[in-house]
Amino acid sequence: MDIERIYNIFCRLTGLDEDSGMKYFNFCTNAADHVAYRLSDSVNDPKCSSRAEFAAAALANYRYALSVLTDGTGSEIKVGDITMKNDAAGAVAAAEKLCREAFDDLKGYLTDEGFVFKGV
Repeated sequence: MDIERIYNIFCRLTGLDEDSGMKYFNFCTNAADHVAYRLSDSVNDPKCSSRAEFAAAALANYRYALSVLTDGTGSEIKVGDITMKNDAAGAVAAAEKLCREAFDDLKGYLTDEGFVFKGV
């Protein structure tokens, strides 16, 4: 997987520019490792590569949302009579939904996450 491509997708998803997003670059590398670990060894499909990169970026975005948006501080902007509030719960839910959908697109390419049932 191309970590730079994952990072660029992550920046677009979060709305961060490349400089301010650098402090979250490790979210992208960790997410890429997670997706690569779960990918089946027999995957050679070129379509899978872009899906896997997007899934890694979506996972990094979800982790970013959890760490940054749920810090307990809300943001509010007031201009005249208009007040806009940052809905952290809604942003986290949207990031989670995007992440789930990205992993759903990879269903045929992923291995199970660690549970193995063996007969005795």
